[in-house]
Amino acid sequence: MLKVRVIPILTFNGFALVKTKNFLNPRMVGNPVQAARVYNSRGVDELIFLDIFATKQNRKINLKVVGDVIKECYMPVGIGGGVKSIEDVNDLLRIGADKVVVKNAVFQNPNFIKQATNYFGSQCISVSVDAIRIDGQYKILNDLNKDINLESFISIIQDLGVGEIILNAVDRDGMMNGFQIDLINQTSKFTKLPIVCVGGGGDLSHYQELFDKTDCEAVGSSSIFHFTQYTPLDIKNTIKNVGKPVRL
Repeated sequence: MLKVRVIPILTFNGFALVKTKNFLNPRMVGNPVQAARVYNSRGVDELIFLDIFATKQNRKINLKVVGDVIKECYMPVGIGGGVKSIEDVNDLLRIGADKVVVKNAVFQNPNFIKQATNYFGSQCISVSVDAIRIDGQYKILNDLNKDINLESFISIIQDLGVGEIILNAVDRDGMMNGFQIDLINQTSKFTKLPIVCVGGGGDLSHYQELFDKTDCEAVGSSSIFHFTQYTPLDIKNTIKNVGKPVRL
């Protein structure tokens, strides 16, 4: 049985780490290189680093900053933000990224994603699925005014051959009030791809509920590390107590 992964998520605005609430109102929370150094010392399973403004500002991610973050890490690292081409993917893999995270490219240039999965391998490409509940159903939040529901989006990315879903519950982002269990279970019905469950973790009881009530294989978190005393080891011990295997 695969061990459950605990994955800190660093969100970047081009200058510093930020943390949002419901994907809005980012507030500064620190330096990405220092944060990566701390997480590396705490034995996390992976790290995800996302420049959440690169696409909106029509710019590429800062490879110097990415390289400095990766140098601090002795665990797999996923990088995303402004990725639009095979060249972009190659640039990130060349400096040490293990995975590349995409989203808007699914709408804008799906052929590029298909080419990337064929060329670099499915395990290298993850898709950020930013789900928000609207009128009783889950839609995909995006900057392109595309109206698409969760099931349709999952179907598209599966056809593109990606290796992993990073499932962001927009309604729970930064709220620290528990994971969106129904979203996670609904997504699990649509796909057999590995899912990184993100959004809502603020207390150890939230992680206990997550692993009691879902088949989650990986959890991504941010606010609990920025704003509470809990560490990745605390979360791993909680998961272990639920009966799921973790790397301690």
